[in-house]
Amino acid sequence: MRGWATLLLAAALTLSASAAFAAGERLVMTPYPGAPWKRITDKSGPQGWIHEQVPAAHAVDDYSEMLTDQAFVANRGADPSAFLKTIYAHVGGACAGVGVSGPTPQLEGGLRVAYGQVRCGTERGQAFGVHLFYKVIAGDDALYSISWELRVPPSSNGDLLSFPKGQEARAAALLKTEAEADRYLADQVYLCGGRSTDERCR
Repeated sequence: MRGWATLLLAAALTLSASAAFAAGERLVMTPYPGAPWKRITDKSGPQGWIHEQVPAAHAVDDYSEMLTDQAFVANRGADPSAFLKTIYAHVGGACAGVGVSGPTPQLEGGLRVAYGQVRCGTERGQAFGVHLFYKVIAGDDALYSISWELRVPPSSNGDLLSFPKGQEARAAALLKTEAEADRYLADQVYLCGGRSTDERCR
């Protein structure tokens, strides 16, 4: 597990790469738009799974974006908003200059969902900050956490990005990338099976 988001949750799962996770529900994640992505972590066990993807053109240890999906069997039935609040409570240990948004609860396909964001000004021990977008879905078989991570220029305040003069185009591109990630989580990530009534499952 390499992503910054998974560091906050690593203690929640003991995973075996060879074990299988069987569930009546199915987490749907369409391919991320744009250039191809590759899976760099694929672990599952009786208590859930974790998958991490990065753009295929990037090295495993040198990426700018990461998409992570996790299933937590022990947390099935849990409130997605409460789950995000637990994540928020631990962010300070890995990050300086933290800003958060949400959790924002929703009902999608008859299931409880929560959205949230973490804006890390500077990751401790690194020369960059991190923005994380979360979608958490409460299923009957597990609680599903999907996060998109973007490395950004370091700052003392995660809510105030600073770009050198002349890099306005880079700043605009970052905002566009984040808007696309937000739409992806809302429109292209959902749960089918079980009690889901989501029309996208048809």
